[in-house]
Amino acid sequence: MAAVARDQVGILTSPTRIRKKDLTWLLPLAAATGAAFSFDRKALHLVGTDPATVNHFRTASDFTGIYVPVAAVGAFSLAGMIKHDNHLLETGVLAGEAMVDATIFVEMAKYATNRMRPTNSGLASESGEFWPEHTPYPAGDSFPSGHTTVAFAFAHVIADEYPSWKVKLVAYGLAAATGLERLGGREHFPSDVLVGGAAGYLIGGYVYNHHAASKNHFALTPIVGGKTVGASLVFSRSHEDHSSTGNTN
Repeated sequence: MAAVARDQVGILTSPTRIRKKDLTWLLPLAAATGAAFSFDRKALHLVGTDPATVNHFRTASDFTGIYVPVAAVGAFSLAGMIKHDNHLLETGVLAGEAMVDATIFVEMAKYATNRMRPTNSGLASESGEFWPEHTPYPAGDSFPSGHTTVAFAFAHVIADEYPSWKVKLVAYGLAAATGLERLGGREHFPSDVLVGGAAGYLIGGYVYNHHAASKNHFALTPIVGGKTVGASLVFSRSHEDHSSTGNTN
């Protein structure tokens, strides 16, 4: 929890550390977001409204954006513990931490923006509005897309831990599919997904760069005694180049 708290402080204060070279991606992102806001409602008219299809998209987004990442975190962590593989265990721990960080960030952003979802607004005229009159949070929780944010945070950690093009294709492919599925499920506007994806990508990169820049050592030990069942996670860090851990391609 201490690591998550430190991450949140770093994530929230990151705008104060923006450098000139960051404008090469910040400006295009801002322009794309502005364009998405302008065409949000029009773009949604292109999305089908068949109830069965919409429900299929929503179910698929839960699978690619929640179930697969959570299962992967568990699998990496368990495999790392059984095989005594620090790299596998680190991947599971950092991916899980990135997902938690992304979830906390999303909840704060949703509370701050209070945007009405395409499907959950009481009045059609309020759909997509930020802080509509007489409609307090949590009635509006559209911006940004939580599924997309979490999916991209997870994908970035996995892609950095295992930087082969095949892994990147699968990880980012699932994340991108999650964003499209949230649109197809009429849960979000394009700008919700765009900003969510960008935020998740940055959060995943932040977690990896700040916790895997040194050589990390993890040890997960089961604790069983009397009526107590649990586990002990021991984390230590040595100041070595992370590339020396031998990432698998």
